[in-house]
Amino acid sequence: MRMLTAVFGAALLGTILPGAGLAQQVIPLHADTAGLRATAQSVINSFHARAAAAGLDLGVVPAVEVRSTPQLIFYSPNNGKIVMPWWDDVAPEVRTVFARLGGGDAEGEQVFRAFFHRFFLAHEAGHWLRYRSDTRKETLYAGEDDANRIAVAFWRTQPDGEAFLAELERMLAGIVARIPDPTPAGEDPVAYFGANYQELGRDPMKYGYYQFRFVLDAVRERSTLDLDTILAGLASRS
Repeated sequence: MRMLTAVFGAALLGTILPGAGLAQQVIPLHADTAGLRATAQSVINSFHARAAAAGLDLGVVPAVEVRSTPQLIFYSPNNGKIVMPWWDDVAPEVRTVFARLGGGDAEGEQVFRAFFHRFFLAHEAGHWLRYRSDTRKETLYAGEDDANRIAVAFWRTQPDGEAFLAELERMLAGIVARIPDPTPAGEDPVAYFGANYQELGRDPMKYGYYQFRFVLDAVRERSTLDLDTILAGLASRS
């Protein structure tokens, strides 16, 4: 998630209060890194199984490693791993950002777990899919938007996926509503981001707005996103 790195270099103001009952059901809490790694690996294995069923040979399944890094979560083609963070080990300034995002320490951890212990696993699997099928997108926005949409399509296939995506939509809508939209009047947000992303990257508030906005766009369009259709299209090209 290259686009997210800049977000956590500065404090984002505002509160977001996840609904406790639903959030606890669809955003699991792990007691240790071994449990998280096992759950995360099962997500990647499930993604691989769907791809294989569609006739795609993606090679060796990425191994999940739980290790906190500045990038928080990423897929590495060099070693075939998906690296994801553990809340207790992230930098204090990152924990502060999430506390401000969530409106408190516990709420911030919940937002962190929703995205970095669950949603973005499928996002990184999307990057793996594109890398292994040699169909990577040409621009940063296109690649990240594509991975967001693959992730949403994947979660729709999971037993509690619709409830999970509904909770994410609520969280994201709150975040986006509290971050000022940096897009000039009359400009298209996607075009403006594409033309100015390097400058925007120097301002975590502005960069963060687009990251959360683009994820929210994909989540809101989830009824149009079907994983089997995406995979079948790739399989037909191989």
